This record gives sequence, structure tokens and C-alpha cells, in this order.
Amino acid sequence: MLLRIDEREAGPGIVLVELTGRFALGRESQRLETIVDGLVKARRTRAILDLTGVNYVDSAGIGLIALSAGRLKEAGGLLVAVSPEGRVLEMLKMTQVNRIVRVYDTPAEAMGAFGGSAASA
Repeated sequence: MLLRIDEREAGPGIVLVELTGRFALGRESQRLETIVDGLVKARRTRAILDLTGVNYVDSAGIGLIALSAGRLKEAGGLLVAVSPEGRVLEMLKMTQVNRIVRVYDTPAEAMGAFGGSAASA
């Protein structure tokens, strides 16, 4: 399966970006950069990147996560990720991206990074 990206409101001022499939070099993955740029322009700079549905990630995907985190941080925001145990989490740790992007097991836990409630996650 190619990469599918869905975006929705997770809570007041918090956007949940859900990725499903292969997060690898390609046009679908680059769409994440476009989404993050749109969020910054709209001043919606608090985001959760849900990688639960990702079954493969390569260095391009890891790079896009780091780039997205940097763009949101520059804009005064925060990007956190959701990645339960598995290959994707191992890649985040191996590349030390988990040092720049806090990683949680569930979207509900990730909501806590913003001091909000997980009711709508």
C-alpha cells in the first residue's frame, strides 16, 4: 500500500495527521511537507503525527519527520509522534529522531504533551 495521509482536528488547536502504509521516498510522502507548511501558514502549529498505521519507513520518511518538527518549532509550535513498539519506533530510536520528536504509544497519550484532554483523539 502506498502512503495515505489523513488530517483532522484532535482537540482545541491540535491537528492529528494519520499516516498509513509505506512512508518512503516519493510524492505521497512529500505531501506531509505540504501539509505542515499549510498548518504553519494557518497558525495551527500543534500537531500529532500518528505513525501507527505505517508498516515501513525509510530515511526519506525519517527526514520528513525531523523537517516537520523543525518547521513547527520555528513557528512556535510542537510536533509529537505516535508509534507503538515495532519497526517504525526502532527506526526513530536508531536515527535518534526520538530525541527531537517526543514519541508516545497512543494518540491519547500524545494529547498530554499539549496539556489537553484526550477525549476527542
